[in-house]
Amino acid sequence: MAAPSDYISQLKKLYDDLSVRQKIVSAAVVVGVLAGFIALFLFINTPTYKVLYTDLDQKDAGEIVQWLKKKGIPYKVAQGGSVIKVPEDKVYDVRLALASQGLPRGSGVGFELFDKTSLGTTDFVQQVNYQRALQGELEKTIARFPQVKTVRVHIAEPKESLFVGQRQEPSASVVLELKRGQELSQSQVQGIVHLVASAVPRLKKDNVTVVDTTGNVLFDSKMAVKDPLKAKANLRFTYRKRLESYFKHKIQTMLEDALGPKKAVVRVSAEVDFNQVKTNEDRYDPDMVAVRSEEKSEELDKPVNPGGIPGVKGGLADKLQGNVGQQGEENFLRKKKKEISNYEISRVQREILGSVGTLKRLSVAVMVDGKYVEEKGKTVYQPRSPEEIANLKQIVMAAMGYSEERGDEVSVVNVPFTPETKGAGMVSKAVDIFTKLIRPMANLILALIFIFAILKPLLNRFVLAPPEPEESPEETAAIEGEVAGGEAAVAPAFEPMPDVKGELRDLASDYPERAAALIKIWLREKHKEDEGE
Repeated sequence: MAAPSDYISQLKKLYDDLSVRQKIVSAAVVVGVLAGFIALFLFINTPTYKVLYTDLDQKDAGEIVQWLKKKGIPYKVAQGGSVIKVPEDKVYDVRLALASQGLPRGSGVGFELFDKTSLGTTDFVQQVNYQRALQGELEKTIARFPQVKTVRVHIAEPKESLFVGQRQEPSASVVLELKRGQELSQSQVQGIVHLVASAVPRLKKDNVTVVDTTGNVLFDSKMAVKDPLKAKANLRFTYRKRLESYFKHKIQTMLEDALGPKKAVVRVSAEVDFNQVKTNEDRYDPDMVAVRSEEKSEELDKPVNPGGIPGVKGGLADKLQGNVGQQGEENFLRKKKKEISNYEISRVQREILGSVGTLKRLSVAVMVDGKYVEEKGKTVYQPRSPEEIANLKQIVMAAMGYSEERGDEVSVVNVPFTPETKGAGMVSKAVDIFTKLIRPMANLILALIFIFAILKPLLNRFVLAPPEPEESPEETAAIEGEVAGGEAAVAPAFEPMPDVKGELRDLASDYPERAAALIKIWLREKHKEDEGE
């Protein structure tokens, strides 16, 4: 086996045998190939950058960049410095490390503003710094709401006055930028108002205004006084929307638990009665009576005098005493009793005040995806049976609290969802796998190309090929003599032949050894001429 020094000497000899032009071209080709492989290798192995933080202010972005430089972590800055990107495999580690350092601090500064104070700070500066710190702390607290993207708090504190009549109350304004597709409930808005009012001394909730970046007023107590109809309309719209969202979430989660995620789409429409009705009702029950008043009287007649009326005798006396036709009956006393009772029919009086926001009618529309069955290597859509649709309709009716008296309506339809939606998960998984494998596969392909296209030919040409034996001066002279003799012998044959190329091919076929020796001599002479230049 040849030693490494033999390989080096062969390469050096090959390089020495080349002309100047060949040396320049060979060097350019080698440098170009190496540069191309290096550039391709670096391009393939360039890390993929992912967003670390977005919507950063300049101060937070500067602190994060300084920290990344100190730790030697590569990064990229985009969108004017508001977005910072780092390699994909380091995103979560960097976020945790920055969180331990208190970064990003947010748009506002809190009470850490007083960490560094100077003795020459005036009272006015201290008051301004306190107001800034209070606004910053409120912004940090409100930003913890999951629906809030960014928040700004402005507190207006009037100058203190010695006269009570000239004192003005402080006010505050809160500007919210909500995340896409998110909204705050009325209770959450009330919580933000109560939070701000409780944090600022002498601030009343009526003096707090909450708006979003699209110009919608989320809370303004004075608006209810100025435009009560608009305030009521906003409250009614919010109540109806929340009611529909409640039923939608209730039905959607139930169907997804039974059919699978993204297998059903639910839409709910609620008809709500916001009229408040006052009803006065009187009811009489004839079967139930009560004694209102009762009167009783009794009369007793005195006994009849047996002597009759003084001064009257005979039949006249009998007529006067009422004894006509009753001769022979004994005299007796008479009694008379009288009772009067007054009864009252029972009555029930009611005053009914109807509630506001009564649900009058509920309409639910549900779209359900079918089944997908693998047949002969293809995914085939299979609709659901009428029995399954009927069962799903019964489930939806039970979940929404279906009432036939209200006139509720339920519609369950089986439709095929788009193939893109079905294959989105598989496509995303395939993309992730391809992204992870493309880098090592590209490196492997580059290594194979370098081995089989460059390294192997060089080894076969200069290392594995047996070295050519050097010719001695005697052999060289003998070959030259043979060539000279051959030239003298065949020289006259060249003169009359018009086809020189064809004759040379025939001579090379008849005398291959002499032709090879002649070519070697020509190459040596050419090489000597080049060196002489």
